[in-house]
Amino acid sequence: MRGIGLLLLALCIVSTAVAGEAPPPTRPRHVDEPHRVVEAIARLKLPGRKDRLRALETIKRFPDKAVPVLIKAARNDDAVFRARVANALALVGKGDRDALWALELLLKDADTFVRREAIAALVKAGDASHVAKIEPLLADPQETVRADTVVAIADIEPAKAAARLTALLKHADARVRRTALGELVKRKVPGLQRPLVLLLKDADPGVRGDAAAVLARVGDKSTLGTFVGLLSDRDAYVRVTAIDALKRHKARRAVPKLIERLDDPSQSVREAAISALGVLGDRRAIPPLMGQLKAPQPKLRARAALALGFFRKRARAAVPSLMLLLNDDDQGVRQKADLALRLILATSVGFQPAGSEEHRQEAILKWQQTWRASKGKRR
Repeated sequence: MRGIGLLLLALCIVSTAVAGEAPPPTRPRHVDEPHRVVEAIARLKLPGRKDRLRALETIKRFPDKAVPVLIKAARNDDAVFRARVANALALVGKGDRDALWALELLLKDADTFVRREAIAALVKAGDASHVAKIEPLLADPQETVRADTVVAIADIEPAKAAARLTALLKHADARVRRTALGELVKRKVPGLQRPLVLLLKDADPGVRGDAAAVLARVGDKSTLGTFVGLLSDRDAYVRVTAIDALKRHKARRAVPKLIERLDDPSQSVREAAISALGVLGDRRAIPPLMGQLKAPQPKLRARAALALGFFRKRARAAVPSLMLLLNDDDQGVRQKADLALRLILATSVGFQPAGSEEHRQEAILKWQQTWRASKGKRR
C-alpha cells in the first residue's frame, strides 16, 4: 500500500508539471494592506510600464478599501509613510470628503515634509474651499511651508491668483511677501510697477532687493531716480540690485554715484559697481577703475581690468598698469589683464595665463614692444 501511495503522489506531481501549473501558494493570514495600497499608488508614478501596471492591478484588488485604509494609515508613526499617504490620498481620494478630512489633519502634522505633502495634495483636489484651510499655514514656523502655502493659494483657483498674491504683498511675514512677489512675476501679472515701488520701502532687505530686481525688468526710465536712491540703502543686496538695474538701463547719469560705490564696505557692491562702470563706458570712470587695479582682492583687480578693456583704445592710459598685472599671483587676474590689453591695443601676443614663468616673461616683453610701437604710430 505504501508503494501505491508514493506512485499516486508522483503521478500527481508529473501531471501538474505537464499542465504548466504550479501548486497554488499558501496565502498568509495577515496582509499589511495599508502598506500594499500606499506603495502601489506610489508605483503609479514610476516610469516603467510594468511597474505601473503591477501597481494598478494591486489597487484594483482594493477599490472599496483604498481611501479608508489610507485614512487609517495617516496615523502611522513613520513620518515618511504619512507623507506618502498624503500623496496617495491626492491620487485616489479626489472629491472624497473623508479623504479631504484626513488631508486637513495632515496639514497640522508635526513633520514639515508631511505638511508640505498635504498642501500639495489639497492643491491637486482643486477645491476653492480649501484656501481657508491652507491659509493658517502662512504662519507656519518653517519658511518652506509658508512659501508652499503662498503658491498653493494661487494654484487652487488660478482665476483669483493675481488678486490673492497681490494681497499677500502686504502680509506680515517677509518670506510670504517675497514668495508672493516671485509668483506674480512668474505668472506675468501686469501692472506690477506700482506695488513694486511700494515694496522698495519694505522693512525687509530681501523684499526690497527682490522688488528692485523685478522693477529693473518691468520698469521704465522713470524709475531710474529710484534706483539711484537705492545705492545708499543700508543693505548690500539692495545696493547690488540697484547697481545691476542702472547697468541694465544704461543710466550714465548715475556714473558719479557708481564711482562712489567703489569705496563701498561690501566687496560684492564694489564688484557690481566696477562691472557697471565698464558697461556704461563713461570716460569719467577710467581713472577710478585704474585705481582698482591695485585692489587687494583678486576679483576686484580682475573685474577692473576687464572693465577697462571695454573702453578699448580710450583706456590706453591703463596699458602700463595692465602689463604689470600679467605677473599677478592670481591666474584669473592675469587672464583678464591680457584680455584687456588685446581689446585696447587690438592685437594679441599669444599670452598664456597658466604658462610657465619663462613664457610669461617672453609674452610681457612682446606686449611692451607692441605698446611702444603703438605709441609711435599715434605720433
